[in-house]
Amino acid sequence: MNPRIGDITDDYCTRCHRMTNHSVAAMVGEHVASVSCRTCGFQHDYRGGKAPARSSKTKPSAFDQVLAGIVGEMPKSAAEPKPRRKR
Repeated sequence: MNPRIGDITDDYCTRCHRMTNHSVAAMVGEHVASVSCRTCGFQHDYRGGKAPARSSKTKPSAFDQVLAGIVGEMPKSAAEPKPRRKR
């Protein structure tokens, strides 16, 4: 069944930064063009229900930052991430 304006769909909210329920706000033909978040009310383009990919760069934890301020250098475990093994 094709979605209609006012129907509820799941999408990634750019303001909440999580998958939430959205109401269909605009359509182009039979495709959803924009949605409105039912949690925060923010209206944005429909992303197809997909969250953005996570960044491979990780920030050091707060503990590592404090430890680096005391010791003078970052611990090796936080400074160099371990390579991931492929399955």
